[in-house]
Amino acid sequence: MMRRQKISDRVTEFILTRKTDELAMLKVSKIAATFGVNPSYLSRIFKGDKDITLNEFITGEKMFRSVGLLKKDRQISMDDLARIVGFSRADYFITLFKNYYGVHPKKFKKARRSRRAGGLLREGRE
Repeated sequence: MMRRQKISDRVTEFILTRKTDELAMLKVSKIAATFGVNPSYLSRIFKGDKDITLNEFITGEKMFRSVGLLKKDRQISMDDLARIVGFSRADYFITLFKNYYGVHPKKFKKARRSRRAGGLLREGRE
């Protein structure tokens, strides 16, 4: 007998398969509407199954995507990068990036040019 996939697993897959522009606009309420459940219920189930809040998971995926964008385009501005991954303020994005990876995105860009960036990132899906 085939077991039904948990909603938290389906939501995870849904988030990870979004294009970056879709991810940038993603909110818990939109995800809940897509799956036909209440946002509070979805958040509670996700946290219980994954031991991370749904908002934290979405933010983590945005941070991961920002690293990919930094690797692709060394000339990208912090304002553009923040906007592309879904943050209206570059200063907030930079703070989050530093919290996730322990380095300022500009320092990451500079290190990337010298091929040392891999050692600068301390965590994430790299």
